[in-house]
Amino acid sequence: MTNLSFEDQLRKERNEIWSRSALCAKDNSESPEKICKDWSLASDILLQKAFDFCFAQHKVALFALGKLGSQELNLSSDVDVLLVAQEESSVNLSSLRKFQKILTERTSQGFVFRVDFDLRPGGKQGPLIPTLDQFKDYYGNYGETWERLAFVRLRPLCGDASVITEVMSFAKKFSFRRHLDFTLLEDLKTLRSKIQGHYWGRSQENVIDLKLGVGGIRDVELFTHALQVIHGGRDPGLQIKGTTEALKLLEEKELLPSEEAQFLRAHYWNLRQLENYVQALNDEQTHLLRTEENHPKFVLEALKNLSDEMRRCDQIVKSLLGEAPRELLLEDEIQKLNLPEEDLKELWQEILGQEVLSRNKGRDELARKAFLADFLETLQQQKGDIRRGLLLLKDFIHGTRAKASFFAMLNREKELLQELSWLFGHSPYLSRILCNRPELLDSFVYRAQDKLSDDLGTLLEELAEKRLLSEVINGSAFLEDKDLPSLLTHLSSTADSIAESLLRTLKKDYPSSMQILALGKWGGQELGFRSDLDFIFVVPEEPTENDFKLAKRFITRLTEPHRGGNIYSIDMRLRPSGKAGPLVITLKDLTSYLEQEASPWERQAYTKARWVGGQNILPLSSFIQRGLSKEELEELERIRLQLLPGPGSLNVKFSEGGLIDIELAAQTYLLAHRIIPTSSHTQDFIAALGGPGVVLSRNYGRLRQIEQMLQLVASESLVELQPNHESFQSLALVLHSTPADLLREVSEIFAANIAVLKELDPRRQPH
Repeated sequence: MTNLSFEDQLRKERNEIWSRSALCAKDNSESPEKICKDWSLASDILLQKAFDFCFAQHKVALFALGKLGSQELNLSSDVDVLLVAQEESSVNLSSLRKFQKILTERTSQGFVFRVDFDLRPGGKQGPLIPTLDQFKDYYGNYGETWERLAFVRLRPLCGDASVITEVMSFAKKFSFRRHLDFTLLEDLKTLRSKIQGHYWGRSQENVIDLKLGVGGIRDVELFTHALQVIHGGRDPGLQIKGTTEALKLLEEKELLPSEEAQFLRAHYWNLRQLENYVQALNDEQTHLLRTEENHPKFVLEALKNLSDEMRRCDQIVKSLLGEAPRELLLEDEIQKLNLPEEDLKELWQEILGQEVLSRNKGRDELARKAFLADFLETLQQQKGDIRRGLLLLKDFIHGTRAKASFFAMLNREKELLQELSWLFGHSPYLSRILCNRPELLDSFVYRAQDKLSDDLGTLLEELAEKRLLSEVINGSAFLEDKDLPSLLTHLSSTADSIAESLLRTLKKDYPSSMQILALGKWGGQELGFRSDLDFIFVVPEEPTENDFKLAKRFITRLTEPHRGGNIYSIDMRLRPSGKAGPLVITLKDLTSYLEQEASPWERQAYTKARWVGGQNILPLSSFIQRGLSKEELEELERIRLQLLPGPGSLNVKFSEGGLIDIELAAQTYLLAHRIIPTSSHTQDFIAALGGPGVVLSRNYGRLRQIEQMLQLVASESLVELQPNHESFQSLALVLHSTPADLLREVSEIFAANIAVLKELDPRRQPH
C-alpha cells in the first residue's frame, strides 16, 4: 500500500472523524452538544497539523472565530480563522497559499475544510495575514459593533506565543469595555435589523431557515453575545466563548430570567441538532430544513413545536434588540426587472442594508436610493447580466464604505453611472478592479492620471494604479467597440511606460546602461488582459554589480504586492539557458548564443524581441539565418503535439488551429525560410506566409478578440470555451451572438486554420 501524502492523510482523518459524527447526527445517537464539541476538538487538531506543516518557525499565530471559536462547530460549516503575524513577510504569504490549498483543495480523497478568512481587519479588502500593528490599528480606529461581538468567540489555536498574548489582550479590551457605551444598544438593534432584512425571505411555508430565520440560531447567538459585551467589561467572568456556558452565567448573575435562559439553551440545541442533521445528509453547507420531505422520528418530534419556539425566541430577543423587520421591497421594481422574486429579494435587501456613511442621513439616504433606482433601470436597459451587476454593485458600495460623496457624484455624473452599470453588467474582471479600488473612479471619469512622483514608494503605488486604470479605461472601450488592435497597442504602451518609469527611477541609485528586451506578447506590442511580462535584461558591456542590483530591484518592485495587487507578473524563463541562465547578459553574448547554441523553440521566441521604449524594429535577426534542420523541425513538431489539449477541448489558445498553433507556425515558417520580418508583431509574421496567410490573419484576429473578451466577461482567467459555463453565455451575449452560433463559428475557424496550416506549417511537413 502506498504511503499517503501529508495532505491526503489529513483529508483521510477528516473524513473518518466527520463520518462518525455525521452518523451520530443522522441517527440521533449522541447529543448535539457532544457532536459539536467532538467535531470542534478534532477540527482544532487538523488545523494545528496543517498550521505546523506550513508555518513552522514563523512568528505567526492562528485563531478561531465563530462556532469553531466557541467549540460548537456544526458538521458542514466554514471554519472562521484569523492569522496574525509579528511583522510582514513574503514568506508568510507563500505559507498561507500552501495552508489554504491543503485545507480547501478537493481531490479524490475529498477536502479538509471550507475556510473563511474574511473576519480579518478590513474584511476581503484587508491583508490576508495582518501584522500586530495592522490588527491593532484597524480595530482600534475602525472596528465596528459586529466585530466586537465576533471577538467574543476569538480563541487561539496555535502559533507564536507572544503574538497570541498581544492579540488576546487587545481583543478583550476591544470587545469588553468597562464603561457603558451609549451607542452600543442602538448599533445592536441595527445589526439585527440588517441580518433579518438580508435573510428574512429564506424561511417559507415548507422551508425553515434554522440559522438566519427569525428566532433561529443566529438570533440566540446575537442576543447572548450582546449581553456578554454589554456586561462583560465590568464582569470579566462573562468573557467566555460557549453559548451554553454564557447563558448559564447570565442566569446565575440574574442578568437574564431563569425561565428565559433555560428556554434559550434548550431551543438553541434543538436547532443545532436539526442543523447537524441536514448538514450530515450530504456534507452540504445548508441551514434549510424542508418540512415536506421524509425525516426520521426525532426530527418530526422536534418540528411539532419548532415554529412556536422560534416565535418565543423572537419575543425574548426583540426585548433587547428590537423588532425584526419584514418586507421592505418595492414590488414594482421586482416586476420591472423580471427576475425570480425570491432570488432578487435577498440580494436587494443586502444592497438596501448598506446604509450611507453621512452626518446628514436623511438627505443622503434619498441620494442613495435615487442612485439605486437609476442603476437598476440602466442595468436593465443595457441588457447586461442583472444578477451579476447587482452583486458587484453590493461589493462596490461596500468598497466605498457607502460614502455619501460617491452617491452624490454618481447621481450628478449620469455618463459615469451608465459606464459603471455597463461594466458591472458585462465585465466581472474590470468591475472587481473598481470594487477593490473605488478611488480610481475620479481618474476613470477624466481618463487621466496625475504626474508621477519622484519618491519611489509613492511612484510604485502610482504605477500599480496606472496599470489598473489602463485596463479599466481600455477594457471599457473594448467592450463597446471590439477594436482589438487599439486595445493591444494601449495595454502594451502602458507596460512600456511603467517599465521605463520604474527603470529610470531605479537607475538614479544604480547607474547603468541596461536595457529591457521585451519578448512574447509584450515584445510584439500585443499585450492583453491578465498577461505576464516576458523580458530579459541586456547591457552593452560585461555586467557590473550595479547592473545585477538594478535588475533584482526592478523585478522585486514590479512583482511585490501593492494595493490592488502587484504591478505585473513576470516571466524570465526565456533568458539564455532558462532559469539557470544569467539575469543580465551582454548583447554580444545574447547574439552569439542565439546564432550558435539556442534551441529552435528559443529562436522562435526571440523573433518577438523588441527594445522597451523603442520602435517595433527587430534588434536581433542574424540568428534567423541559421534556418532549421530536419531534426529541429521534428523537435518543434513534438512540442506542438505536446501543447495540444485533450480531445473534445475547445481551447482558444492551445487547440489545434488556435492562437498558439498559428503563432508558432508563423515563427517556424520565418526561421525555416530565413525570412526577416518587418516587425515583431504576429500579424506581420502571418503576412510573410503569402496569400493563404490572409485566412489565418483574419481568423487569428477574431480568436484574439474572443480570447480578450472572455477575460473580461469571466470571473476568472479562462482560455477554454465551455458551452455550458455561464462565462460562455456571457461571451456570446457581449459578442452579439448566441452560444450555438459562437460555438459553430469557433469550430469552423479552427477547421479552416488547420487546413491552411497543413499546407504551410513546416512542422507538419514530412521531413
